[in-house]
Amino acid sequence: MITVDISGLDELDRQLQAIGEDIALNVIRDAGKAAMAPVAQDMKRNAGYDPSNTGEHMRDSITIRSRSRIKDGNWPTVMTFSVGPSSAHAMKAVAQEYGTVKQAADPFMRPALDNNIPKVINTLSEQIRQAINKRG
Repeated sequence: MITVDISGLDELDRQLQAIGEDIALNVIRDAGKAAMAPVAQDMKRNAGYDPSNTGEHMRDSITIRSRSRIKDGNWPTVMTFSVGPSSAHAMKAVAQEYGTVKQAADPFMRPALDNNIPKVINTLSEQIRQAINKRG
C-alpha cells in the first residue's frame, strides 16, 4: 500500500468550493490526468510487447481513466484516477505484473507509480494551483 501525506487540503477544499462544483470537477479531472501522465508513459515503456502480435498491443491500450465520486456517498473522495491497460488486456497485465507458473513476474504497473509519486504530487498541486488562480 502506498501512503502519501499531503497538507493544506482544507484550504484547497475552500478554494474549489468557491469556484463551483462543476468547474472544480473539471479542474481536478484535468490536473489528475496531467499528473498521472508520467505513470502512464512509464507503464507503456515497460509493458510487455510481442512483435508477432498483429492486433492491439497491451502497451497501446494503457490509458488514464477518471471517475467522479462527488455524488456517491460511499466514497470519501471527489475523484478517483486509474491508469492501466484495457480490460481486454487485463489477464496479460496481471500475468506480467505477478507472474504465473510458467512466466516470471516482470512488474510494470506498481513500479510506474512508485517511481513517479513525487512527480505526480508536484504536477497535481501545480496544475490545481494554476487553474484556481486563473479562475479565482
